[in-house]
Formats: sequence, structure tokens, C-alpha cells
Amino acid sequence: MLKDLLLNVTSIIAVVSIGNQLLINQEITPSSPLKLRVFFASMAGLLGALLMFNSVQVMPGVILDFRNIATILSATYCGFTAAMITGLMIGIFRLFFDGLTYTSILSAITAVVIGVGCAFIAKYIASTLKKWTIMSIYILIVPTITFSIMIDNQHLLARTILTYWLGLSMVSSLLYLYVRYLDLTRFLYRKYQIDSAKDHRTGLNNVRQFDNELNRIMHNLSDQSLITLLFMDIDYFKKINDTYGHQNGDKILEDLGKILLSSCSYSDIVSRNGGDEFSVLMMDCPRDKVLVVSERIRSTVQDHRFYLIDGQVINITVSIGIAIYPDTVKDISLIVEKADLALYEAKRAGRNRVMLSP
Repeated sequence: MLKDLLLNVTSIIAVVSIGNQLLINQEITPSSPLKLRVFFASMAGLLGALLMFNSVQVMPGVILDFRNIATILSATYCGFTAAMITGLMIGIFRLFFDGLTYTSILSAITAVVIGVGCAFIAKYIASTLKKWTIMSIYILIVPTITFSIMIDNQHLLARTILTYWLGLSMVSSLLYLYVRYLDLTRFLYRKYQIDSAKDHRTGLNNVRQFDNELNRIMHNLSDQSLITLLFMDIDYFKKINDTYGHQNGDKILEDLGKILLSSCSYSDIVSRNGGDEFSVLMMDCPRDKVLVVSERIRSTVQDHRFYLIDGQVINITVSIGIAIYPDTVKDISLIVEKADLALYEAKRAGRNRVMLSP
């Protein structure tokens, strides 16, 4: 009996691990999209069915397994509707597992009752640990009542209940620790994904993500493509750092990032390419509009009151270089070089200005 129940445990761990890999990029909560919640609930229902295949037959028609753990998983992560779906799936499968008999009907009703109970527990209990604990106790009590109805032999009944309670308590505790560990790994994985693409100071794309986006644009280039690159940096930024300190310099970079985001379209790709250098990639934007946007950025920065940590207010300016494919750059692979040269020309011409590459 214990060997067969151990197969239940390994099945749960295997399915949960595979599911974690499949959904590692997803945020799994009761407010997740309905499609995701239904998918999760269905996978949990299939897990419950799988556990029945590795069940222990206590007596003809009476089997012992940990199928209801699947309902706890579904309720904990995806809430009310998911728990109902999982409980119903397990109940329907139980009806067909050994055919329509008194015990299978009773077991199916038990699975549905557990689904409904876990659904309401998930709905009204917020704490994950408390929710898991109450549902674990619930799936101990309800099947125990079912066993008491189905098994007449008192010795066999006591042995079945003892085995079920000890086994389920241990599995539930270990599984809770395991899924919380998986939650942490998913959180860290998503965090590292974001950190690898975003500049930690401004929240804009970093230079790596800028390169990825530019390579994607170059790969999808067509005869109708119109690509614009704005390169800009802060005039005399080293002097600002030397005068006011690097912490204030960092604050100015953060504020400039916010100005760029508010000045550009949602479809523009805004990046911090390093130091005080920023860029904006724009698609399908005519030259006249590009110049308007660039001038708007320049004038907004010039007029903005930048507050330092001590409350002092300073003003800064930026120089902007522009390259447009195919208007000013015929070879898209040279767009960065041409925008950088235009930025250099803007600085050489006196700074605080916009320069279009020739």
C-alpha cells in the first residue's frame, strides 16, 4: 500500500514540476486571464485522474489515493472557478474509472463536494498558508466520512483512515513547501528576465535590449520601412556630477527617463544606452514629425525644473542627433553610426540643439 501511495507522490511532484516549466513566464493568480485559469484547472483535473491510476484498492470498489491534492492546487492558485472545474473533472473521471457503481457515485460526489468546499475556502481566505491548511483539513474530513459509509469492516476502516490521514498530511506539507519554492524560482526567473532587459536606474530598455530591438527591426525590414533613431545625451553631464555629486546625477537621469517616456509615443522604443546617453527608435514616423518630437524633447528638458536631493533646482539641456532610414541613411546597419555623428555635430555646433544627419 505504501509503495503505491509513494507513486502518487512522485506523480504529483513530476506533474507540478512540468507545469511549473510550462507556466514559468505566467503570473498564476485568481485574477489571471480565464483561459489560463481554465488551462490550470484542467491540468489539475488530469493530475487527479492520473493519481487514480496509481491508487490502492482497499476493497472491491474502494480505492485510496491523493487525487484531492489536485483540487487544493487548483483552488490555491486560480481560485473559485478553477477549483470547481478540477473537482468536477475528478468526479466525472471517477464515475468512469470503475464503472457506474454505488462506490464510484459516492466517490464522485465526494470529489465535487471537495471542489465546491475548496472553491469557497479559496474565495474567502486570503493567506496562502492558511488557505492551504484549511483545505488540507477539509480534504481529510470529507473522504473520511465517505470511507465510513463505504467500508463496513471496522479494522479495515481504521487502517484506511490512518493511512490516508498520515499519507495526505505528509504529502500536503511537503507539497506546500515545494510549490512555494517553485513560486520563488518563478519570481526570480521573471525578475532576472526584466533585469536583463531594463536599465535599473531609469526603467528604460538597456543597451542589450536596444541591440535586440534594433536587430529585430533590421531583420523585419521591408521596402516600405521608415526607421528613425534619435541619439541624445546631457550637455556637460560630467560637470553636473562633479558639482552636485553622483546621487544627484542619478536622480537627473531618472527624471530625464520619465520626460522621454512622456514625450514619445507608446510604440517608440526608448532606451538608456549607457552613462548619460539615451536613444529613441521610431517606426513609420515622417521626417517632419520626427523633427517636431525631437524639438519637443529638447525644449521640454530645457524648461524642466530638475529637483536635487536637497531640494535645490537646476536646469539642464540635451543635444540630439537624428538618423532616418532610408532618408538620410541608405544602409540600415549604419543608422547608429550616423545618429552618433549627428549628435557629435549638435555638440560641436553649440549643444542644446537637434541635428539631422546629412
